[in-house]
Amino acid sequence: MNRAWRRYWLLVAMACLIAAEAIPAAAATADAPRITKEEAKALLGAPKALFVDGRTESAWYKSDKKIKGAVRIDKWDIEMWASSYPSDTMFIVY
Repeated sequence: MNRAWRRYWLLVAMACLIAAEAIPAAAATADAPRITKEEAKALLGAPKALFVDGRTESAWYKSDKKIKGAVRIDKWDIEMWASSYPSDTMFIVY
């Protein structure tokens, strides 16, 4: 296989990986209700509300802006992690 074909197939493989990652995220976003920042502020400290920081680990550690009491989780662990909370917990992901 010549160099041009290898590059072509590498680009195709990368595009497939990117699409596979983006499609489930877009579907999940469409199903998630949105709230305003004022509604989120009103939920701060509510017993059934949990703020979840959706940033990457490195972005989270580098930032000095964090919501008090919020937790940061890896997107790959979300199902296992969320199952450890009561079913009526409201997760507010930002």
